[in-house]
Amino acid sequence: MQQRGRACDRRSRSFSRSRIAVEGDERNVQKNYWIEHSVDLTVESMMLDSKASDLDKEERPEVLSLLPPFKGKSVLELGAGIGRFTGELAKEAGQVLALDFIESVIKKNESVNGHFKNVKFKCADVTSPELKITPGSVDLIFSNWLLMYLADNEVENLAKRMVNWLKDGGYIFFRESCFHQSGDCKRKNNPTHYREPRFYTKIFKECQTQDESGNSFELSLIGCKCIGAYVRSKKNQNQICWIWKKVSTSEDKGFQRFLDNVQYKCTGILRYERVFGEGFVSTGGIDTTKEFVAKLDLKPGQKVLDVGCGIGGGDFYMAENFDVDVVGIDLSVNMVSFALERAIGRKCSVEFEVADCTTKTYPDCSFDVIYSRDTILHIHDKPALFRTFFKWLKPGGKVLISDYCKSAGPPSLEFGEYIKQRGYDLHDVQAYGQMLKDAGFDDVIAEDRTDQFVKVLQKELDSLEKEKDDFISDFSKEDYNEIVSGWKSKLVRSSSAGEQRWGLFIATKK
Repeated sequence: MQQRGRACDRRSRSFSRSRIAVEGDERNVQKNYWIEHSVDLTVESMMLDSKASDLDKEERPEVLSLLPPFKGKSVLELGAGIGRFTGELAKEAGQVLALDFIESVIKKNESVNGHFKNVKFKCADVTSPELKITPGSVDLIFSNWLLMYLADNEVENLAKRMVNWLKDGGYIFFRESCFHQSGDCKRKNNPTHYREPRFYTKIFKECQTQDESGNSFELSLIGCKCIGAYVRSKKNQNQICWIWKKVSTSEDKGFQRFLDNVQYKCTGILRYERVFGEGFVSTGGIDTTKEFVAKLDLKPGQKVLDVGCGIGGGDFYMAENFDVDVVGIDLSVNMVSFALERAIGRKCSVEFEVADCTTKTYPDCSFDVIYSRDTILHIHDKPALFRTFFKWLKPGGKVLISDYCKSAGPPSLEFGEYIKQRGYDLHDVQAYGQMLKDAGFDDVIAEDRTDQFVKVLQKELDSLEKEKDDFISDFSKEDYNEIVSGWKSKLVRSSSAGEQRWGLFIATKK
């Protein structure tokens, strides 16, 4: 735990099955690697997987569906390969510049997609200073499996150039293999950098550039998620994509930045996990999870949406014990980054995405269950959210929510300040249940579980105090005092004063 905590404040290390590229000439090593694997120029050789054709049919539409609108726009495709995406981009874009550093590969792409008059093909290395792209000229930069073939400093340098190439309001989409290899193709050596996702997030989040007028720009994270095709076919969460938007540095980055920089910093998440148990950041950890999930009567093959998935403990529990498919979404980049790391080697059908549940869209009747633990307290327009949940659920589907609540009537000055400081939107248990009824749900159960909440808090506090020395050793005395003080304050608000309540809500869409 101590090593994990310290790692949060350092750049995530690169993973590679071969260290040849670390000390040697990175570009020559990577070029020779791809010359070796570009003999056949097939989708199998490009994806390095014997089942590439089947994977391609499922994942290519998924990747394209994630892109921001680019009809009539300028698209720069980096690491274009044999053109798996080039032709698809050309159908919508105003113009496409497809680049790859292997000459035979880009020529194959041109032979396949050269009939598109809006596409130009260029053999070029994205790390070369000789590659000239006009600053502020590109609407969308697209790359699929590129950065993992660059050294750390090359990723940093390319990220800065990409921001410079983009128009104000333009987008970057990239997808990489993280943590470990996915394809089953045999390789003599493998210089690929299988990095932790936090490496890429940190590099691109810290990118800044200025235009000729001195205006400063940076990247805002629009989305980050697993590629679902790999989760479904390989039970593999390591295929991850990011979508960034170039924005003015003066633009308000909103609630997400508050979560990741204040409330849910990496060390803060790890402290919570230490209290709640491995994989959990919500009240009661695995014990309340088992109790509440048992009320859902989950069946194999059902689809579950976890809103505010945290670091994934509840999702892994449901997928591994009930053979359901789980989609976990959370607005916190840090939470999802940890969830992805916890998914390594689990081989279960769980995919994670950085997403805002108030703006995220799914087709109607997509899920059998919507599950949320101590998250919706952050949402101010709960009636609108519950109406959305109702649409997302299949007929017969259930919603289960645990959440912070308040006693009926106006709060005290002190509790009101606490709610305001946290940015919470709290309601009494019955009013919360009524909002679910008003959204269309039937059989609404609204239970005040504050007594259980108090018992769990006291149990967690007792355990924490028993392990005081170990906690301080792994974190700090300041961290310990802050957690203990927070838990004691919650106990006072929930038991003595009685103003803070904890509710459990279950409802059905008939």
